[in-house]
Amino acid sequence: MKSLYWDTSCVLALYVPEQISSQASDLASAEKGPIHSSAILEFEMTFAIHAKEARSEIPRGSSERLLSRFQTDLQRGRYLLVPLGIDTRPAATRSLPESSKQEPPVFLRTLGRIHITTALKLGSPELDTADKKMADAANLLGIKTKLLKEITSE
Repeated sequence: MKSLYWDTSCVLALYVPEQISSQASDLASAEKGPIHSSAILEFEMTFAIHAKEARSEIPRGSSERLLSRFQTDLQRGRYLLVPLGIDTRPAATRSLPESSKQEPPVFLRTLGRIHITTALKLGSPELDTADKKMADAANLLGIKTKLLKEITSE
């Protein structure tokens, strides 16, 4: 069975407290093999964790410890990162007209489109994300998604 594809929002929730952290942890525990993502995950994790520390969303001085834990998990094979190849740009731009012509249009930032393109290249059966726009765009392109949502009391 092919592994599921995770974007950065889900992986980040495994290392810093987020409203989706328990959902992400449950999904990660159920995953049999490594979690697949794009090579951009390393950059996004670094920037996101440092930004959370700068905004005092995590304790001062904790970013290096969290990033070290992520790197250890990466080295131990918990994540399989797909390198960006020369085929990434054409594949990402091919899907642009499909999502921008929807009503209402589904616009994604570059990194989101790279994640979707990578999941497509891998033939992943599902893309897990906390980003509604990314989930909408992936669904338009035929990728099943699991949208992790904030837990709200109703």
